[in-house]
Amino acid sequence: MAITKQPVKVRKPMAGPGDNAPAPLARGRGFLHEVWVELKKTTWPTPKEAWRLTSVVLGVIIIVAIYIGAIDWVLTWLTLKFHLIK
Repeated sequence: MAITKQPVKVRKPMAGPGDNAPAPLARGRGFLHEVWVELKKTTWPTPKEAWRLTSVVLGVIIIVAIYIGAIDWVLTWLTLKFHLIK
């Protein structure tokens, strides 16, 4: 069985100070500009929608908290009744 050699990948040298890399301040400014452009494209909810969605989230949180509390209460009651923890 013959062993074939894989072609060697030549790496490009890292960018040096003489390259045309943008200055850190220009890169930051460009990033913030792109963020601003994307935020303009966003469809924001109306205040009425925001309150409705917030109330849904709070309702789900309350229901889950009651559910977990009930399970905790039942398990605590069982461990105390049957002396499972010494």
